[in-house]
Amino acid sequence: MRLTLIHSLQGKMLLYLALPVMLIIAGILSYWYSTSLNQAVMQAKLNLSQTADTISAKVNEETQLAVRTTEIMALAQQNGLFGDREASINFVRAVLKMNPSFVGASFGYEPNADNQDQAYINAPSLKEGVYVNQTGRFLPYWHRDFNDSERLLLEPLVDMESSLYYEGVRQQFLRDGNTETMITEPYVYEGRMLVEQSSPIIINDKFVGMASVDRALADITEFLQTIKQQLKIDVLLLSQRDNVIATTLNHSGLKTKAILDTDYASIAKQLKLQGQEREILSANDPFDSGFFYFDKAKVATGNWTVIVRRSEADIIGPIQAQFKPLLAAAFASVLLVFLLFWYFINRTTKRINIAIKSVEQLANGDLSIHVQKYMTQNDELGTMFRSFERLIKASKDIDQVCSAIAAGDFSKTVSKRGPYDRLSDSINLMSSKRHEAEQALVEQTIELRRTQQELVEAEKMSSLGSLVSGVAHEVNTPLGVCVTATSHLREMLIETKNKVASGSLSKTQFSEFISEVDLSCDILLKNMQRAAGLISSFKRVAVDQTTEELRNLYISSYLNEVQKSLYHTLKATPVDITISAKEPEPEVYSDPGALAQIFTNLVMNSIIHGFKNGSQKGQISVHIDYSDSVCIHYQDNGRGMTEEAEKKVFDPFYTTNRAGGGSGLGMNIVYNLVVHRLKGQIFIKEKQSTGVYFFIQFPLTLPN
Repeated sequence: MRLTLIHSLQGKMLLYLALPVMLIIAGILSYWYSTSLNQAVMQAKLNLSQTADTISAKVNEETQLAVRTTEIMALAQQNGLFGDREASINFVRAVLKMNPSFVGASFGYEPNADNQDQAYINAPSLKEGVYVNQTGRFLPYWHRDFNDSERLLLEPLVDMESSLYYEGVRQQFLRDGNTETMITEPYVYEGRMLVEQSSPIIINDKFVGMASVDRALADITEFLQTIKQQLKIDVLLLSQRDNVIATTLNHSGLKTKAILDTDYASIAKQLKLQGQEREILSANDPFDSGFFYFDKAKVATGNWTVIVRRSEADIIGPIQAQFKPLLAAAFASVLLVFLLFWYFINRTTKRINIAIKSVEQLANGDLSIHVQKYMTQNDELGTMFRSFERLIKASKDIDQVCSAIAAGDFSKTVSKRGPYDRLSDSINLMSSKRHEAEQALVEQTIELRRTQQELVEAEKMSSLGSLVSGVAHEVNTPLGVCVTATSHLREMLIETKNKVASGSLSKTQFSEFISEVDLSCDILLKNMQRAAGLISSFKRVAVDQTTEELRNLYISSYLNEVQKSLYHTLKATPVDITISAKEPEPEVYSDPGALAQIFTNLVMNSIIHGFKNGSQKGQISVHIDYSDSVCIHYQDNGRGMTEEAEKKVFDPFYTTNRAGGGSGLGMNIVYNLVVHRLKGQIFIKEKQSTGVYFFIQFPLTLPN
C-alpha cells in the first residue's frame, strides 16, 4: 500500500512538474510550425499572383508588338505604299525578317482595289515565289520555312472569303466602321500554335485590304516552362474563347480544347465568377492528386486569360522537412527533463508517504485520525504533523457547530483560533444571521398568508357584490312592469265598479274590461316568472359561491345559469357567449361554486383585457367534452396576450391593468380553484388566430 502511494505521488509530481515543460515545448513548436506554415502559404499565394501578373504582362507585350506591327503596316499602305506592289512585297519581307517571333506577314487587297489585277494575271513571279492569285489579285504572304526558320518563302494568301484574318476584319469594318486590329483565335498549323493579328487598310473611308502578322506561341510556351522550372508553378493560357492555347501541364488532350470541356471546368468557372476581383482558389486538382492553389490574370490585349497553379505540398514540404529534426530534438529534451525529475522526486517521496495518508484521511472527512506519535520529530515532517493536529482539532470544532446550526441549535459558536481567523467569525455571524432570518421569515410568511387570504376573500366578495348588484338591477325591470300593470288594472277596476254602481255599464264596456284584465294578468304572470327565474339563478350561483358543498350537476346547464347571472354585465357589451357540450352529457359530482367563479373570472378577464372593457365586438366560445375526465375548452377572439403575459398570467398580483384597478388575483384564483378545489389542471394552449385559449381538465367525480 505504501509503495503504491509513493508511486502515485511520484506520478503526480512528475505530472505537475514535467507536464508544464512538455506543454511549453509543444506550444513553442506548434506556434513555430503554424506561423511558418501560414507565412509560407501567404508568401506562396503572393508569389502565385505576382507570377500570374508577370506572365500576363509578358504575353501582353508580345501581343502588343504584333498588333503595333500590323497597324504600322496598314498605316504605310494608307500613306502612299498602297498600289506599289513591289515596294509592298519588300516591306512585308522586311517586317518578317526583323521580328524573329513572327512566322508570317502579309498584305491582302480587295479584288482590283489598285486597278492593277488585269496587268498581273500573266505577270512573271518574283524570285521568291508567287504573290498574286489567278485573277491577278495582290495577296503576298511571306512566311518562314518550318524546316529552316532563316529561310523566307513567298506565296499568295488563300481562302480570303472564309478566313477570319481577312473576311473577319472586312466584315467588322463594313458592319460598324470598326478599324481596330483583330486578334484571331489561335490554331494549330503543322504542329505549331499560331495566332494572327489583322488590321484593315482604309482609304477614302473604304475598305481596300488588310495587313496581317502571324505569330507562333512557341516562345510563350518556352517562357512558361521556365516559370515552371524556377518557381514550380504550372500555367494554363486561355484564348478569348477559353480554349487552352499553351500549358505546362503534362496532360494530353488539354491543348486547343475548350477549358469548360475538360476536367478543369469547375475550377475555371469558379475563377471566372470572381470577375475583376482577385482571390486565390483552393481545390483538389482533377488530374494530379493533392491540394492546389489557383489564381488568374487577364491579358489586356486579346482578352486572353492566364491561370496559374501550385501544389500545397511544394509549399509546406520544406517546412515539414525543417520540423522533423526540431521535433526529434524536442522529444530528446522532454525525455531528459522527465528522467531528471524522476531522479529527484524518487529521493523525496518516500519520506512523505505517511503525510500523504494523513492528508487523504482528512480530505475524506475522517476526523478520527491521530498523528500525536509523529509530532515529536524535530524535522520538517514533525512541524507538518503538528500543524495537521491543529487543523484536525479546528475541523472537529467547526463540524460540531455546523451540525448544530443545521439542526436548528444556534447556541454553539466556534472558538477563534488566532487574530487572522476569519472563518470562525464568519461561521458565528452566519449562525446569528440565520437565526434572525428564520424568525423573520416565519413572521413574514404568516403575515403574507393572512394578507393573501384577505385579498382573495375581498376578490370573491367583490365578484359576489357585482353579481348582487347586477341581479338586483335586472329584477327591478320585471317588477317595475308588474307595478305599472297592477296600477293600470286598479284604475280600470275602479272605473268599471263606478259604472256598475250607476247602472251605466254596457255589455261592450264590460267585454273591454275583461280583455284588459286578461292582458294585465298575462303581463303580470310573465314578468313575475322572469323575476322568479332571475332570483332562482342568483340564489343557486350565490349560494354555490359562498359555500364549498359538492353536488351533482350538468356543467353546460350550470354555466348557462351563471351566464344569466352575468346578464346585466354582458348586455352592455357586443360580446357573444356560446356554451356547448358533447352529447350525451353526463352528470358530474363537483364543486359548483368553484365552477361559477372560474367561469365568471374568465369571462370578465376576456371582456376587460381581450375586448377593451367591452368596447369591442367579440366572441367567447366554451365547449365541454368528456372522456375519463371533464375537459373545458375556453376561447375568445380578442387581443390575446404577449409572451410575457402568458408566462405570468397565473402569478399572484400580476396584472396589465393596474391603472384600471386590477388586483392581479383573478387568474391566480382561477388557477388555485382548478388545481386545489377541482383537483385538475389549467394551461394556455397554442392558437391558430388571435385571442386566448385556456384548457381546463378535472375529474368527473370529486372526493368529499
